[in-house]
Amino acid sequence: MAIVAEILLADPSLPLVGLAQALPSREISVANAVRLEDGQHLVTISVDDESKDVFERELDAQSEIVHVETIGKTTDGWFYQVTIDGGSELFDSHDPAEVEGTLIEAAMTGEGLRELKVFSDYEAFSTLRDRCKVHGIPFELLNIASDPENPGERDQFGLTDKQYRALSIALDGGYYDSPRDMSTKDLAAELGISAPAASDLLRRAERQLISQTLGPEQYLNTLTD
Repeated sequence: MAIVAEILLADPSLPLVGLAQALPSREISVANAVRLEDGQHLVTISVDDESKDVFERELDAQSEIVHVETIGKTTDGWFYQVTIDGGSELFDSHDPAEVEGTLIEAAMTGEGLRELKVFSDYEAFSTLRDRCKVHGIPFELLNIASDPENPGERDQFGLTDKQYRALSIALDGGYYDSPRDMSTKDLAAELGISAPAASDLLRRAERQLISQTLGPEQYLNTLTD
């Protein structure tokens, strides 16, 4: 099943981050980016009405920007085409010929690049995360869902039906509350299995969720740190 992930590449050295920090909205929407033959990048961006004057005033202070062309105003804000010198690591990590995943929306913020992307599966998502690691770009997962258009549908992320049911009962029953309102024995009775079997079922379900979110390498680190 396809998944949608919201991610943040938190790096103040990324192109346009300094400019975004100066804006009232602290955000520059990114429509698309094209690599030019000379290694520069042509990026189509937009800012809201409140940020327009500050954006245009701060352009000259941004060393990575070599040219700006105003496209015009729409209901979504003011659009510009900006030629950027640099940022190759960022764009290399997002090579559409190499990375599975389709961009839904993107914005440069005061922290870095925030993206909403749809991936064919978790392995495709991991490809982007690993590529960012290779290029030294900090990668932070903000949100992930298997079907954001249908929030009523459950997000199992590889859980079996038994694992999903066990976690749901444990959560609703207060197993994860502090102090705990449901014991392992109580959970086992709800599931119709022994207490050791219930404990093992939860452990495998928790491991699956953690590894799906962080990846297997990060999961192993949580066990050894």
